[in-house]
Amino acid sequence: MSDSRHREFITFLSSEDVIEKANESLEGKSWIPLIETSNAALISLKTPMVATLFKRLFDTKYAFIYRSIEGQLISASSENTVALVETLVLAATERPVFEESFMSFLDFFKEAPQILERIVVHYANRIVNQSDSFVTGLRDLKILYEKVRRRAEQFGVNLPLSEFVSSVFGFDTTLLPLIESDLVDFLAKFPPTEEGVFRFLDNQIKLAVGEYDESSVEIQLSRLETIIREIKRYCSTFMKWLTVPDNLFIAFLERGIRKHGTLATWLEGIKEARTEYGLCQSHWEEARKWYFEKISARILPSFQKSMAGWACWTIVEERQIKEPLAHAGETMRYSARRSEFRIIKAEESGGVYVLCSIDELTVSSLGLMKAGRNFPFNSIRTQLEELKLSREAFLDSKDALFVGYTWKYLLPGGGPDKEAKNNERIECFNYYVVTVSATGFGVPLIKLFFAKEESARTFIEFLKEARVMSTWKEYPQNGLPASLKAKQKNRSEYQSESNAEDKDQKTVEDLIIERLIEEDAEEESERPEVPETKKKPISADLLEKINSLHYELEWSVKRMNEIEWNYCFPELDTAELGRVNLPEMPEERDGFKELEEKIESLAGKARKTVFRILSSEPEREYTLQELGLTFWSVFVVAPKITSGGKPLIEVISGDVPKLVWGTNFDEETRDLLRARFASEE
Repeated sequence: MSDSRHREFITFLSSEDVIEKANESLEGKSWIPLIETSNAALISLKTPMVATLFKRLFDTKYAFIYRSIEGQLISASSENTVALVETLVLAATERPVFEESFMSFLDFFKEAPQILERIVVHYANRIVNQSDSFVTGLRDLKILYEKVRRRAEQFGVNLPLSEFVSSVFGFDTTLLPLIESDLVDFLAKFPPTEEGVFRFLDNQIKLAVGEYDESSVEIQLSRLETIIREIKRYCSTFMKWLTVPDNLFIAFLERGIRKHGTLATWLEGIKEARTEYGLCQSHWEEARKWYFEKISARILPSFQKSMAGWACWTIVEERQIKEPLAHAGETMRYSARRSEFRIIKAEESGGVYVLCSIDELTVSSLGLMKAGRNFPFNSIRTQLEELKLSREAFLDSKDALFVGYTWKYLLPGGGPDKEAKNNERIECFNYYVVTVSATGFGVPLIKLFFAKEESARTFIEFLKEARVMSTWKEYPQNGLPASLKAKQKNRSEYQSESNAEDKDQKTVEDLIIERLIEEDAEEESERPEVPETKKKPISADLLEKINSLHYELEWSVKRMNEIEWNYCFPELDTAELGRVNLPEMPEERDGFKELEEKIESLAGKARKTVFRILSSEPEREYTLQELGLTFWSVFVVAPKITSGGKPLIEVISGDVPKLVWGTNFDEETRDLLRARFASEE
């Protein structure tokens, strides 16, 4: 038995009921406390002094006692601490909030790493189940990690918090939520899984774009382009470990066409997003590839069916037979080879999509191509003809339908010539001939012999279905990109409207200026009195620097002052404004402005030369003849159009001089230049 009067206890073991429970657990023998907290204790039998010499002769015993949240005393005893693990875990996890006091017991357990991990997993699960917002869940997980971090490092435990962070990333949140610097470090240590990232990005896109609506596809695509750009900038500040997938635009199109609308509806929306809202070149090219992939999936089965299983020949040469009666009555002899059908599905330069080929004939988005010449689909004509041919006219008969015999030598009336020597019977077969021709082209593009009528008709149907590929047209990017238009609207229309509605609402610049003035006023009050001096107003340069601060500062000020900011999508009406973060102008705008000023300063032929160059594709080499320019006209203009020492137009010397533009600038700057100047040529 233990006498509490001769020992000092914290609180827990000083209670009489706890002492009775301890005596009961250790069968009334003398015991000593190993560790004690406010609601639990670990005790063991008191070892006699002689046990230091004869350890094996004395078996120790341990007991773990704790008071449950209902106030009931629970204990477990054993000759080793392994049997007490479950009781310790139960005591540490039954409370609604994690208590650090139980961490001190881990020093007496060899299984401390496993115990710690189980406790952390339990409370992380509870946080995920009880949290209702993204930032709150992250903050609670971060607090839990800080409470156990030292112990985790002590025991070398890799806490499995990434899976719980992934669950939090699926919670509802505001658009581009503010994340404090300590949470940024926490996410860098425990990044979410790929599934968690996808759910977060999907949530952000839904907040910005809204639900799928086939009546406003172009508006949704423009918003999508804007939010993708903003997400990339957001991640570069708060989630540097996250690489934004390149297929977000295509993934949106895929989900959209599965839920609503037809391919034609989405095609029209993509075109309008390009021509009305300035869809950028990269997303335009992605949409083009996606569209042709969808078309391919729809029409290629006909192509594959026409070439699968049954024989087909491409006619190479047709020769007239001078004596038909000596050749089974045939008037033409055909030379042919087995047709080679190939599925290509590749994109060539200039946005031309090549679907498949039949020998030298290629099916592309421009129509049929042969020997470097294009034949539009609207000029293509097909003709199906059934021919009964003997082996005198065509030798190969694999899979062809046998229709009877004829004689090699015939009389003018059609019967066999009995006077002819060695007049043998010759087999006859049915063939189905497809002749593909183009209006205005003298000879057929290709003539195919099919062994089966079904294959021939399927091939003709494929060529008809392939006409849908011509519905894609290349359109220029009209207007400014969505992000720039949104920024301009923020700075002008929305700012004036919001000020008219709420005169008390203050901008970030006003708050910063007021803070600076207040700090100066406090310093003035602490200083000894000095003669009054005239206060200098804030210079325009300082205001411009304040205006160019990164939106991270805006979010910080918003959080500190509880101010709500609005971001204007260019396609939104004033009534539709959503609560989102105001983006800042990207750094590349300065380069664009400098180039714009230099181009506008040109006049006459020099100005027209630049317009003609900007009308061509960027980063593509052209000869001067292709653009209709002379060497001296380019030589005079190119050195004048630079930004930051980097030339916009570069001349490549050689036997045939070439030029290329835009290689030193990003895609957004190139799109702005084309939208601004290419249409004026």
